[in-house]
Amino acid sequence: MLSHVATVPDDVLSTAILERVDCVRDLCALASTSKRFRQLSGCDSLWKSLWRVKWGEPVALTKRAAALAGGYKRLFGSKILTDKASAPWTKPCPEELKASIEKLTKRINGETQQVCVVFLVDGSGSVNAEEFESMLGFVVEASTQLKAHVTDCQVSVVQFSNDVRVEAPLAPVNLEALLKVTQGMVRMNGGTNVAVAIQKAGQLLKRDAATDAMRHVILLTDGRVDSYQAHEARQMSDQLADEQRHVSLFAYGVGRGVDRAELLHIIGGMPTCPLPPTSSSSAPSSAPAAAAAAAPGPPTNAVSGSAAHSTSSSTSVGVYPVPSGAVTSTPAPHDASSGSEGRAVAAALSAWCEPPEDRYLALCVRDEAPW
Repeated sequence: MLSHVATVPDDVLSTAILERVDCVRDLCALASTSKRFRQLSGCDSLWKSLWRVKWGEPVALTKRAAALAGGYKRLFGSKILTDKASAPWTKPCPEELKASIEKLTKRINGETQQVCVVFLVDGSGSVNAEEFESMLGFVVEASTQLKAHVTDCQVSVVQFSNDVRVEAPLAPVNLEALLKVTQGMVRMNGGTNVAVAIQKAGQLLKRDAATDAMRHVILLTDGRVDSYQAHEARQMSDQLADEQRHVSLFAYGVGRGVDRAELLHIIGGMPTCPLPPTSSSSAPSSAPAAAAAAAPGPPTNAVSGSAAHSTSSSTSVGVYPVPSGAVTSTPAPHDASSGSEGRAVAAALSAWCEPPEDRYLALCVRDEAPW
């Protein structure tokens, strides 16, 4: 029987047997039967298929993580070990985390371009001490990698709840000072006002970042907000991307019952439910609104304080231009019937026109029913 198998070409053997194996244990058992099966079972496409079965379709971050790991087989093994070690929590494997932080080091205008990162840390009552420590640990890890790969890098740490508290102003990375700051941080407790946190990030970036700097806002939260709060935060995100260049928003889920859908909405995804009603002043006729959107002109000046908050709350979500300097393709023009509005807005919240799914990562999540 084995002599007959030996005459079968590799591609036929893979199609007839290996590609039909949908269980890792069976594939490993088959690989142990012979040297030839062991070689064939290491095929990257097989392990990518197994990844798809267990964790879903690989996104851009997963593909980069596979490249860093040296293939899907090694990434699969790393992910399995991470899942076992962190159960019942869900955490990224080292390659996924590295691929995610690597995005923050990308620059549009060359190696000398400044990179500014504002970490927004959720200190609300729905976050416990362990989850809070996970966020702070990520801040230190991300800053360490940024300092190693970016010559001109500045970071800031802002804690938010009902209000905001700037724990570390935007300044060049000093790992020793940053570690001291994170070790001394105390949770604020209270509610989860993501909108005011994004507003504060915009103020810090406008005041302290270089004109052509890459601007990254990192939202670390459980996303447990209602649809109105998420819509308000999204409006503030849109305003930030409209007023400043090279802006990208990222979200990292931390905690129990993380609302991934609302987090994706905040950083550029579609709303999870119909937008809440607003005052009559925010519902003009469609013709003037379309004319205003089409009219040329410079970006709106940034507004600080409560005035900015008021302005964003009364502005309906629209299609904003991709930040100037992006080297990727321009989003399609607005077409309500094709749903291109959502794609265009998502692109405006990423300097690289990445979809929100590629800018989200479950950092430390407990799989629970929605709150």
